[in-house]
Amino acid sequence: MTLGELASLIRTPVAQIITYFFAEKGKPMTINDVLEKELIEEVCNHYELEYIFDDEKTTTAGDRGFLAEQQEGDHLEPRPPVVTVMGHVDHGKTTLLDTLRQRSVAATEAGGITQRIGAYTVELDGQQITFIEPWQPWQPWPLKALRTKRDTPGHEAFTAMRARGAQVTDIAVLVVAADDGVMPQTREAIAHARAAEVPIIVAINKIDKDGADAQMTRQKLSEEGLIAEDWGGDVPMVEVSAKKNINLDDELLEILNLTAEISELKAIHKGPAAGVVLESTFDASKGNLATLLVQRGTLKRGDYTVSGTKFGRVRAMENEAGADVPVAGPSTAVQVTGFQESPQAGDQFEVFETAQEATWIMARARAVAERRAKETSRGPLGFAGLSNDSDQTMRLALILKTDAQGSIAAVKHMFSDVKDSKYVNLRWVLTAPGPITDSDVELASTCPEGQRVMILGFNTQVSPSAERTAKERGIEIQNFKVIYELKDTVVAALEGDLNQEEELIEKGIAEIKAVFNGRDGKVAGAEVLEGQFTKGQRVHVIRKGKKVGEGKIRTLRRFKEEVTDVDEGNECGFNLDGFEDFNAGDEARCFEVRLVSPELVKR
Repeated sequence: MTLGELASLIRTPVAQIITYFFAEKGKPMTINDVLEKELIEEVCNHYELEYIFDDEKTTTAGDRGFLAEQQEGDHLEPRPPVVTVMGHVDHGKTTLLDTLRQRSVAATEAGGITQRIGAYTVELDGQQITFIEPWQPWQPWPLKALRTKRDTPGHEAFTAMRARGAQVTDIAVLVVAADDGVMPQTREAIAHARAAEVPIIVAINKIDKDGADAQMTRQKLSEEGLIAEDWGGDVPMVEVSAKKNINLDDELLEILNLTAEISELKAIHKGPAAGVVLESTFDASKGNLATLLVQRGTLKRGDYTVSGTKFGRVRAMENEAGADVPVAGPSTAVQVTGFQESPQAGDQFEVFETAQEATWIMARARAVAERRAKETSRGPLGFAGLSNDSDQTMRLALILKTDAQGSIAAVKHMFSDVKDSKYVNLRWVLTAPGPITDSDVELASTCPEGQRVMILGFNTQVSPSAERTAKERGIEIQNFKVIYELKDTVVAALEGDLNQEEELIEKGIAEIKAVFNGRDGKVAGAEVLEGQFTKGQRVHVIRKGKKVGEGKIRTLRRFKEEVTDVDEGNECGFNLDGFEDFNAGDEARCFEVRLVSPELVKR
C-alpha cells in the first residue's frame, strides 16, 4: 500500500502523514512510497485507529476456505454421498426419513434409535448414504420437533451453510405429494437446490392416497424445468409411498447410490479432520454437545478442534443410536462432547495437531471478531442501542432464550424483514441457549421508559420463579414451540400497539383557471380534468411539479350552488382549510384519506 492509498483509506491529508514521518521518525517520504506493514501500524497507532490486515482476517475455518479447496492427488478415496430431503410442508418428508431411519446402520446395530443428532447413515448393498435431517435449528424447527410431527421445507439448510462457505449436500431429494403437486415451497426448494448446484432426485410421494396423480405431478414439475428421465429429461423421478414403504429400498436408494457413483465423490481420509457443525446444544449432564459432519480427514477422540471462535478437545463421539464411535471419516456425522462453548450451527470446524496451535487460532479469531463487532456496532450493549427516531417508531428490545445455539440464528433470521423498519427499531439485547430465568427478568426490568421489552422463548423452559417475578413486574414472557407462531404473535402485538397512519387514495385532478376573493378567503376556480372532487377531502396544490400546499375542501360550489361532488369535465370553485395561495395554472389533486394500521411485514 502506498502512502497516498493509506491517506485516502484513513481519510487523513497526505501532507500530515508525510510531516509525521519526517518530524517524528526522521524519514523523508513521498505520496508514492510503498509502506511496509510496520509503518502502516505506526500511522494507525499515531492516529489512534483500529486496523485489521488482510492476513489477520483469515482466522476462522470459514475465512480460510479450507473446505472450498480442491482436494486432489493420490490420497483421495471414495466417500458416501450426503443427502438432504426438501419439499413443501406436509408432502411427506418426515415420514420418508422416519421410514429410512429404521434401516440406518446405527439402528441395525443398536436395535433402534435412542437419540437424534441431525444426521444418520443407511446402507444398501454395502454402499452407505448419509442423510442430513432438514429441520436443523438454524432452520425453522429444531430436531425435537420431529417427535411432534412438525414439518418444514428443508431447503434453508442449503443457504444457511453455503452462506458460511460450506457446501454440505451432494444430492437433493425433492419430495412432492402426488395428491397436491407443485406448491410454493416446492418452487423455493428447486431454486435452492439449483443454487447449490447439486443433482436433484424427485420422490413423488403419497401414490397410495386417493386422488394421487403422478403424471399430473410430472407435468407440473416439467413446467418448473424438471423433466423426468422417462420423458426425455435428465431428472430421476421415483413414485413412492413413504407411509407404506413402497419403492424406497428397491428404487429410491438405488437411484441415490447410482447418482453418487456417477458423481465419483471422493475425499481425503487420512490426516486431521475438517467439516461442518450441523447442530450444537447444551446438556446438563454432558455439557456442550455439537454434531459434526466430517468432510475431510478422520476425526478421533482427543483431537483439538476449533470452530469459529470456539475451542474444544474431543472427549467422546457418539452416533445417532448413542453408540461410541472411535473414529469418523468423511461423510460421517457424530455428536461430540468437549467444546468449552457451544459452536455456531453451520460454522466450519478443523482439527489441529496441538492444543497450542488450536488455541492460538481461536485467540486470533476472537480478536478479529471483537474488532469487527466494534466496527459494525450501532450503539452500546444492552438497551442503549435503541434510537429515538420518531413518535411513530416503536423501540423494541428482545431477550431470546432457545433450546440450542443453532435455533438463535433461525429466530433472528425470521425477524430480518422487521428489524429497523420505518415502524420498529429492534435490538436483540440478549440471545442465548437455556431456560428463561430470574436473571432474564432482571435484565428486562432495566429497560428504559418509552421502550418495549419482550422475553421470547423457543422450545425452552420458563422457571416458575421467573414467571412469578415477570408477572409481578409486568414483564412480557412468550414461549413458543413453532417458530412461525413466534414471529406472527410478536408482529401482531407490535402492529396493535402502533398508531394508525394515513393512506391517500387519489380521487381526482383539476386545473386552477382563476383565483377569486370570497367571503371566507380566496377561492380557486377550477376545471376537473379527471375523476371527482368531493367536499371534505384533501387537496394537494402542485406548482411547476412541486407541492406548494394542501388542505381539506371547506366549501365546494358549482356555479352559485354549494354541492358535495363535482365530476370530471365540470367547472367548480373551492376553498381549503389552511391554504389559499392559489395561482392560475396550478394543478389540484384530490385525495380520499383513510386511516389504516401499518403492516410491519408485507403478507
